[in-house]
Amino acid sequence: MNDKLYGYNGKILFVDLSRESFEIKDLSPKIAQEYLGGTGLSAKITYDLLSEDDYIKLKENPYSEINPLIFATGPITGTIRPNSGRYTVSGISPLTGIWGEGSSGGLFCISLRNSGFDAIVFLGKANRLSYVYIHDGNVEFKDASKLHGKDCYETQKLIKDELNKPKVRIACIGPGGEILVKYGAIINDEGRAVGRCGLGALMGSKNLKALIVDGKEKIILADNEVGKELRKQAQLEREANPMGNLGNLLFTLYGTNMYLDLGMVNGDTPGYYFTETEFFAENLTSKTLTEEYPMFSYGCAGCTLKCGKSTIIEIDGNEIESDGPEYESVAALGTLCGVFDSKPVLLANHLCNKFGIDTISCGVSIAFLIYLVENNIGIEKIKQFLNDIPIQDIKWGNGEVVCRLIEKIVNREGIGDILAEGVRIMAEKLEVDPELAAHVKGLEIPMHEPRAFAGQALSYMTGCVGANHNKCDWYAAESGTVNIPLLRIKRGKNRYDVTGREKGLVNLQDLRAIDDSAVNCNFATPKLEHIIGYINAATGFNYNRKSLMKVGSRINTVKRLISCNLGITRKDDRLTNHNMKVLSSGRTKNVKLELEDNLKKYYSVRGWDWETGRPTEEKLKELDILPISATS
Repeated sequence: MNDKLYGYNGKILFVDLSRESFEIKDLSPKIAQEYLGGTGLSAKITYDLLSEDDYIKLKENPYSEINPLIFATGPITGTIRPNSGRYTVSGISPLTGIWGEGSSGGLFCISLRNSGFDAIVFLGKANRLSYVYIHDGNVEFKDASKLHGKDCYETQKLIKDELNKPKVRIACIGPGGEILVKYGAIINDEGRAVGRCGLGALMGSKNLKALIVDGKEKIILADNEVGKELRKQAQLEREANPMGNLGNLLFTLYGTNMYLDLGMVNGDTPGYYFTETEFFAENLTSKTLTEEYPMFSYGCAGCTLKCGKSTIIEIDGNEIESDGPEYESVAALGTLCGVFDSKPVLLANHLCNKFGIDTISCGVSIAFLIYLVENNIGIEKIKQFLNDIPIQDIKWGNGEVVCRLIEKIVNREGIGDILAEGVRIMAEKLEVDPELAAHVKGLEIPMHEPRAFAGQALSYMTGCVGANHNKCDWYAAESGTVNIPLLRIKRGKNRYDVTGREKGLVNLQDLRAIDDSAVNCNFATPKLEHIIGYINAATGFNYNRKSLMKVGSRINTVKRLISCNLGITRKDDRLTNHNMKVLSSGRTKNVKLELEDNLKKYYSVRGWDWETGRPTEEKLKELDILPISATS
């Protein structure tokens, strides 16, 4: 193997917050080729760092100082490949207690990519609220005490003013992360979010308010001319068939919320806490929002879609520019809570971005509370925590109370302290049936109905972080927008049955793991040969289809191993009963999910042991993964 690393900085920065010290280590070319970067490299770093004793400690307390918080880019980040403007954050999730990861777009990723490091690993806990400033090869530890309680927008502005660097790039937490809301988010570039898995809470537990990067290092690619040629080919194909890119055009015009109409048509958009898929949501569609509010478009670094939106809304007589709303946020804070008026949904979305919490987990948690009250479940226990919110106000469609509850959550006041834990712990603390909590492995179900696409349900059950649509967008395969026949990723005859297509689902999970490790956005999926070509152009690793997909399999296997070491077994690969109920109306009427046989086939394809849920020794040998005792 060539020891020259193309497409990488070739360095990993380990930061000890407790001692305010750091160490720089070389990135092994072998590890780069086997794990790419992003979440793959982060999983490998985590797997090598943690010992058996560490896993025991993390089971008891995911906020332990030994929990590594890792920011990373990959060899594709910021390159000629379209939609390459993303970075990732990983760690053991405070929300789920297992492997957690997320990614975000914007421009922060470019500074991180040019920082001189392929990954920044935070260990320990700062003695006071701090931020870390990386520039010109230096790592500075700064007192952030005066930023305590500041929201994400204020934090970014105040840091830029203090450093006198108006264009410096910042990733930070708000009050949600500081007060350890279990689904605290990390926010960069105004309102772009690493939302899922509560990594903002992990950042808060380390007393790390922000990471500031002023990166100027240049990275040498293996053959950028190849990347340019691939981009030119893709452009010529778009020009030759403009109608073939209608979906991309709609993304540009309306952002991700353009999916709301299609989701409702397919019964894929959930309402009223996953009990209905048929409702009137005209006021929340992207078309209506663009007609009623000033809305502007922007794109992440290198973006050809520009699906990012910012909306002007009026709050207390003042005009506020709010990021989004994204489809997931509209559905989670709108339809799922029975709220169909646009302004409270836009305001709720803004509050989540401002305070730094995940809109999906937040919306599902609030919808769960409303569902319990509406169905007279756990009422006496709920009343104990309500304080100044009348229980009759907690009802479907009350957008004002949704916003009030968000403010309670980020202050952990009253019922907000319960909601801040996520639905799995909510059920426990409110002493209600745990099967009513809509989650997989502690991560709340996203805004794609499991009953609408059986493959999506199976992907939630088996996903590396729990229920996350970005780790396998099987709904897009069934819709025809993701179509890679060579990998068996294609639309089936019956979307309510994934039998015979489990291998395709595994391949899409592995492909998304490659996306999150390369790192690039998965909203636009080029042809398979172009995906491979862009990575080879950056790295010179000369992958083919088989060898690159083996990388994806290896990455997902290591993530699974980490979660198994934290206690995950086959019994955790399931949906709770609430999301399995047969609905009596809508496009998913009478759909009954029976996925046990599909899960067995999935295990066989993955090489997981049916009794334990762990990857088999044969699979680990095939993927060259050493057992934990040999790595720690």
